[in-house]
Amino acid sequence: MFAQRCLPRITNKTVYRIMNTRTFLASSIVALSLLSALATHAVAQADAARGGGRAGFLTTEQRTKLREAMQASQSDMTALTEKLRAAEKEALKAVTAKDADEKSVRPKLEAVAKIQTDIALLRLKAVKEVASTLTDEQKTQLESNPGMAYNALLGGFGGGMGGGRRGRGAGAGQ
Repeated sequence: MFAQRCLPRITNKTVYRIMNTRTFLASSIVALSLLSALATHAVAQADAARGGGRAGFLTTEQRTKLREAMQASQSDMTALTEKLRAAEKEALKAVTAKDADEKSVRPKLEAVAKIQTDIALLRLKAVKEVASTLTDEQKTQLESNPGMAYNALLGGFGGGMGGGRRGRGAGAGQ
């Protein structure tokens, strides 16, 4: 008797409304996800169309010159990239060790940083081939977005043109 008076009566109509609401919400979430994916894809295509991405501020000729210069040192780059991968693995082991502390992790992180520096210096040789051909507008672009410029030209943390994180090996990142 108490349950009949205090609790709302659940009928087929109530169940139908609940199911309709859930179906509507699920459909809405799927539709919004698809729209988001399409928008992301459209933005990426627009960025690529205007030469965006890594070294996107360079002309086709400059990118070709940079790529050729990078390929000249590809064997050195591949060796450094493999060395970087091993050093990163060791650093991760040290960081995730049960007794990890600054004293045990610092040397591993410094080893990674040294290899990253070696990779950036190797890329510097290729960048020097292109640097003299940069226009004032390109230099302004570099100065207005130094993070993007650094990553595109010298490779951020092993990434960038001619190897590193993205491809890890010969011809990677091109």
